[in-house]
Amino acid sequence: MKQLIQSSLYLLLLFLWSCNNGSSLKSDSIDRFALVTRHNVHLQEIDPLAPLTLGNGDFAYTLDVTGLQSFENYYYENGVPLETRTTWTWHAFPNTNNLTLEDAMKESDFHGRKIKYASNQNSPAGDYFRINPHPVPMGKIGLVDENNQSLERSSIKQIDQVLDLWQGLANSQYQVDGQPVSVETVCHPTKSIIAFRIESSLIESGKLRPSFHFPYSYDFSLKNKPAFDWKSTNKHLTEVAEKSDNHVLLKRAIDSTSYWIDIRWENSGEWNKVGSHEFTIDAKGSDHLVLVCEFLPTKAGAQHLSFDDIKQMSADSWQTFWTEGAAVDLSESTDPRADELERRIVLSQYLMKVNYSGSFPPQESGLSNISWYGKHNSEVYWIHAAQFYQWNHTELLEKGLSWYGKILPAAQADAQSKGFEGARWPKMSGIDGRVSPGTINPFIIWNHPNPIYLSELVYRAHKDSVTLHRYKDIVFESAKFLASYAYYDPETDRYILGPPIKSVNESTEENTTMNPTFELTQWYHGLSIAQQWRERLNMERDSLWDDILDKLARPTMQNGKYVELESDPSMYDRDGNYSSAMLMALGYLPKTPMIDEQIMRNTFEAIYERNGLESFVSWSQGKGALTAARLGDTKKAIDIVCNDVPKAKFNKSGYVCRPKEGIKNPAYLPVNGSFLAAIGLMAGGWDGAPDVHAPGFPKDGTWKVKTENLQKLP
Repeated sequence: MKQLIQSSLYLLLLFLWSCNNGSSLKSDSIDRFALVTRHNVHLQEIDPLAPLTLGNGDFAYTLDVTGLQSFENYYYENGVPLETRTTWTWHAFPNTNNLTLEDAMKESDFHGRKIKYASNQNSPAGDYFRINPHPVPMGKIGLVDENNQSLERSSIKQIDQVLDLWQGLANSQYQVDGQPVSVETVCHPTKSIIAFRIESSLIESGKLRPSFHFPYSYDFSLKNKPAFDWKSTNKHLTEVAEKSDNHVLLKRAIDSTSYWIDIRWENSGEWNKVGSHEFTIDAKGSDHLVLVCEFLPTKAGAQHLSFDDIKQMSADSWQTFWTEGAAVDLSESTDPRADELERRIVLSQYLMKVNYSGSFPPQESGLSNISWYGKHNSEVYWIHAAQFYQWNHTELLEKGLSWYGKILPAAQADAQSKGFEGARWPKMSGIDGRVSPGTINPFIIWNHPNPIYLSELVYRAHKDSVTLHRYKDIVFESAKFLASYAYYDPETDRYILGPPIKSVNESTEENTTMNPTFELTQWYHGLSIAQQWRERLNMERDSLWDDILDKLARPTMQNGKYVELESDPSMYDRDGNYSSAMLMALGYLPKTPMIDEQIMRNTFEAIYERNGLESFVSWSQGKGALTAARLGDTKKAIDIVCNDVPKAKFNKSGYVCRPKEGIKNPAYLPVNGSFLAAIGLMAGGWDGAPDVHAPGFPKDGTWKVKTENLQKLP
C-alpha cells in the first residue's frame, strides 16, 4: 500500500511538473497512423501550386488532380511543372564545337598564386558545361480525349483528391463531362515504377484514354523552370522494341542517352501511335484499366509486378518510414498555430523522403521539377540531409552521402589542379561530379565542410569502427582541403579565408571578400571534428590542423554584434535588410570557441528587430529558428517556424515557393529541409541544451510536445 501511494505521488508530481513546464514528457505512445493521416493532402479544386509527388528518392512522378499529368501547360505556367524524373538518366546536347572545360576558365589571384577557375560563365564553353549534363525528362503520362487532345480544365468537376501519406497512394475522384472517373496512382518504393488503376465509363467508350508523350529535352532559356522541348522531334527516337496484347517495351534514344519503358496493362487495350513520340491506349470494352509503367536504364530487368503488388509494397514501405522514424505530435497543444505547424512537419517529412532519399543528391527543387540545370548544389547539402539523421533515418542520409565517395577521385584531382591538397568538392555538378562553370560557383566555400559534419552525424548514429573506416576518406580529404585553403598571413600571424571568395549571400565581389563569420566557424568545426576522427582511429593529431585551429582568424564584430564579413565591418550602418548568414555560426553549427553566445544574441536581435518575421522566410525560416533555439529564445524560435507571412506559406501539398522567384521556382525544398532541422533541434534537443523536454519550445503552457526517436544535433 505504501509503495502504491509513493508511486501515485510520483506520478502526480510528474504531471504537475510537466504542466508547469508547458511541455509533455517524452511519449512512447504517439499514434503514428493518426498523426500522419490527419495531414493527408485533400484537394477539391485544380491548384497548380499543389500537385502531388509520388516517389522514392531515385524516381518521382508529379501528378495533377486527374491522378496523371493531364494539364501540363497549366501547371507549368502557374505553379509546379508535372514531371517524371529519375536520378540515373542524364543527357548532354552534342558538343559540336569540341568545347572543353578549360575554355571556360579564367585566372584568379590566390595570395600571389594564379589559379584557374571555371568562372567564365558567359563564354560558349561556360554555357555548354553549365547546361550539360542534365537530367532527362522521362515522359508525360496523362489523359486525353477520344480525339487524342488534351482535356479541357472546364470539363473537370467534383474534384475530390486525397494523398494517403500512410500508403503513398493518390486517390483521385472527379467528373469529366458529368461522368465519374476514379484513379489510384502509386509508386514502387525502390524501383522506377509508376502504376495506375483507372475506372470510368469513359474508358469503356473510348472517350478517355491514357497518353504517353516524350519530349526531346528542355528549353534551357529558363534556368529554374525550363519547359519541355516538344519541337525537336527529329533529334530523338521513340520506338516500339517489343509488343504483345497487353505489353509494350519502348526504347528511347536522345543523342547518346538511352533508356527503356516497360508498359503493361490489364484487360483490353489497343496500343496506338498518334505522333512521332506520342502513343495512347484505347481500352474500349472495359470500364477500367490497370496500367504499370517501369523506366529502365537497360532493356532487361523489368519487374513485371501487378498494381496490387506495387500498392502493397508502397504501403509497407511508407508505414515503415512513418513508424521507425521520429515523430512530433502537437495535437494536445492549445496554441492556435499548432495544427498548421504539425502539418508542415508531416508534409516536409514526406517531401524530403520523396525528393532527397536517393543515391544522388538532386538540385534544390528535388525531383519535383528541374532547376539549376538539374545540378546538385553542395553548399545546401547539410540543409537537405542532416534532418534525416535527426528524424531517425540516418540510412537515407547515407544513401546520398555515398555519392561523395564515388566522386572523391574527381574532387581530389580538381584540388590538385589548383595547387590544393585533399578534395575540392564541386559546388554545382551533375551525377558525374564535374564542376559547373559560373561567376559564383568557383568561389563558394561553405560546401566543403559539409561532408565532415554529415559524416559525424552518421557516426553519432553508429559509433563503431565500420562507420569510421567507411567515411574516413571523405572526412580526411575534406579536412586536407580546408587546411590547404586556409592561408597563413605572416603579418597578422593568423590563417585567413579569401580572397577570392563568395560568402553565403553571394552578392559581394570575390576579390575583395575575406573572412566570413560563418565560413570561419565552419573551418574551425570541420577541422576539430576531423581531429576527433584521427583520435578515434588511434592516429596522431595533425599538427598543421592544430596550428590552424589555434591561429584561425576570429569573426569580426561591430558594437557588440557579429558582421557577416571582416571585409565589410560597417554592414549595420546601411539601410535595408541585414545579411543574416552569420547566424549560421551558432544554430546550423554547434557551440564552438569561435562564437560568444551573448554577441550572437545581440546579432540575432539586431536582425530580428530590423525586419521581424520578414527576415525569416525561405530557408532562413529554419536558419533563424536554429539560432533562436540554441540561444534560448524559444518564443522567437516558435514564431519563426510558425511564420505566416505570405512568403513563408507552405502550399497545400507542402511545397514552398522561393520568395524572390515565386512561381518561377515553386518547389524550393531547402525550406522544408531547414525547417525539419529546426523542429528536430527544438523538439529533440542538442548537446548542451537545457535539461528539459523539447528545449526549443516555449514553456508557457500552450505547447504540449510529444516526441519519439528524435536524435540530438551536436
